[in-house]
Amino acid sequence: MTFFFDCGATKCDCIVLDGQGRYLRHYTDRGFNASYATDAEIARVLTRLHDAAGDADHILFSGAGCGANGNRVRTQLSNIFAASEITVESDLAGAARLLCDGQPALVAILGTGASCCRYDGGAIVEQAPSLGWLLGDEGSGTHIGKLFITSYLRGELPTATAAALEQELHADRAAVIARIYREPQPNLFFSSLAKFIQKESEKPAVAQILGRAFDEFCERQVLPVAGARPLPLHLMGSIAQHFQSQLQAAAARHGLAIGHVAGSPLQLLQNRH
Repeated sequence: MTFFFDCGATKCDCIVLDGQGRYLRHYTDRGFNASYATDAEIARVLTRLHDAAGDADHILFSGAGCGANGNRVRTQLSNIFAASEITVESDLAGAARLLCDGQPALVAILGTGASCCRYDGGAIVEQAPSLGWLLGDEGSGTHIGKLFITSYLRGELPTATAAALEQELHADRAAVIARIYREPQPNLFFSSLAKFIQKESEKPAVAQILGRAFDEFCERQVLPVAGARPLPLHLMGSIAQHFQSQLQAAAARHGLAIGHVAGSPLQLLQNRH
């Protein structure tokens, strides 16, 4: 039996697969980005998932921040799970393996964070620099939320949209600013606004924000790694799933063609088997 972990900043899925790689069941806990989480925070999440799922013969862990912090996560997995084989890879590598079926493509994750690469069918050959939510992550839920809240705080949103946001958050401008600067993990606050933004996405001011976010995604994440050969752009993540029409429009403006879109590895594996 194999456990496939899909871990992002918001949630972590432990997906149980049979010997043929078919979906059996899954368990979900809060997520973490290994670039920011402490060893203790990582261990707490993995321990709860172990308590729920038990042990497996093989573990494949695909997670945010694991490109540079894979050894830290592997150590915690080894301490908690009695698996004979443990592999840790970046979430982007995991998405490429699932989406591409061994074919060259551009692959991007658009969820709480964002990342993009060129994949040759077996490995990532070029990846956009990962600057995190403060300096990068263009097209992510955090990026879209930052642009939206900035417009709200500057009084640029329609009155009805601003009022609906305040009702949704049970907060006014002062409380929103306090949430951003005084409470932990403001990136998760920004990304949590995605569902509200989707409901308001037909409003011209909101559509303009989304267009800007996905144009910047194409310009700063995708085109720098696209190479000379035209390749489809496969997308994974909640933002990719819920804003497909806006992404299609932005891709067309930049001469890119969207290929496969999946909300998550869990969704893909459940539908595949």
